[in-house]
Amino acid sequence: MKTALITGHSSGLGAALHQHLEGMGWNLVGWSTDNGVDVADASSVRDAIAPGLKVDVLVNCAGVNYINWHEDTPIDEWDRLMNTNARSMWLVTKELLLAGAMAKPATIVNIVSNASHMPMTNSAAYNASKGAAHILTLQMNRELKKRHDITVFGVSPNKMSGTRMSAYIGQRVCELRGMTPEEAEAYQLASLPAGEETDPNTCAEFIAFLLSERQRHKYLAGCILPYGA
Repeated sequence: MKTALITGHSSGLGAALHQHLEGMGWNLVGWSTDNGVDVADASSVRDAIAPGLKVDVLVNCAGVNYINWHEDTPIDEWDRLMNTNARSMWLVTKELLLAGAMAKPATIVNIVSNASHMPMTNSAAYNASKGAAHILTLQMNRELKKRHDITVFGVSPNKMSGTRMSAYIGQRVCELRGMTPEEAEAYQLASLPAGEETDPNTCAEFIAFLLSERQRHKYLAGCILPYGA
């Protein structure tokens, strides 16, 4: 039985992917603040690694978002964004490797964002954290593929529907720009090529399909797939 470890498994895309892989018969391990694991803190990550754990697939899905005008962004928000959205990918991977908890061969999927390559208003800190996650994904495959037989690739979704993050963004756009909820929704949808927000369940189904057989994702090593542009 394959084992997948998903960070940020308790909501949004992480929860949907957890459900899909569990339905395919995988053994699932979930880490998030909801079950007491701070994936950006080394001690918390080390304490969460159970004896004998062997991870076939690591999905780094933990993520947070704050939006604000550049000069109004608090330093603690900048730090939390960087720590959760980028540092955690590096840290969780590092600690699993040091603990001998990654299988060989293994796969790592980093959930990035279209914010990694697309400027957005009020989003300097978030976009910078996702830009860091983007280049980190490429760097991880370069180092881990040859040294540890780990395939690393990424998926970059656009704005997800029905998530806590999406609800927060909708509310903050109204506060920061003086829009009504209807105006904010129309503004955001206009920038999405499909004309609608991405369904987390559909995206999770796509990722689960790629992970179901190594043959389906091994050639994605070092790639980042846009999902929704």
